[in-house]
Amino acid sequence: NEKIYYYGGKTKQAEKNTKVKARVKANAFEEIISSKERLIIMGHKLMDIDSLGAAVGVWRIAVALGKKAHIILGDYNATIGCMIERFENNDYPEDMFIDKAKAMDVMDANCALVIVDVNRPSITEAPELLDVADTVVVFDHHRQGSEVIEQAVLSYIEPFASSASEMVAEIAQYVSVPVKLKSAEADAMYAGIVIDTNNFTNQTGVRTFEAAAFLRSSGADAVRVRKLFR
Repeated sequence: NEKIYYYGGKTKQAEKNTKVKARVKANAFEEIISSKERLIIMGHKLMDIDSLGAAVGVWRIAVALGKKAHIILGDYNATIGCMIERFENNDYPEDMFIDKAKAMDVMDANCALVIVDVNRPSITEAPELLDVADTVVVFDHHRQGSEVIEQAVLSYIEPFASSASEMVAEIAQYVSVPVKLKSAEADAMYAGIVIDTNNFTNQTGVRTFEAAAFLRSSGADAVRVRKLFR
């Protein structure tokens, strides 16, 4: 009578071919951030390539809509170090990546918090931000358990999606302004899909390949991504 416990969970999620939900969520997301001045984007603790790819995709959508955006960067594994270097050494703003302390400083009523690749508050990069954020948006592909982000004004959780990068790639195609990804951004998102699907062999559906095709047309290079993983 106190708590629901979840365990197991091997049943496969059926993929939905219709993209109505993705389009509706994209429109709702655009409406939410249109009333804000900036976005703070964060993934889970110990950021991986899918979390980075999804965060970078949301960052590009925000910039396309004329908003300022920052990605919270805490500890991350060595795999994504060289990918992050591509954003730090090119024509990207210095404050594209910020730490938790800086995020707490800039968080106010005109700031929206976007959470990618995680839906459990305890394992987000900065759980304390959830207490001060007025507007929270969640994009994730993991199953929802008993621990949820209750204050989310928009929650788009699709367990049948291969990765958070796939979901963000779909949303990028449905916002009202054209979202032009640069090659580094497309690479990061494509890499996120490759890793989470084990090179397109696991939990891969029609929409996964459509998202990958969009990223390839935006400049993602499969050979470059493969070399990155080596």
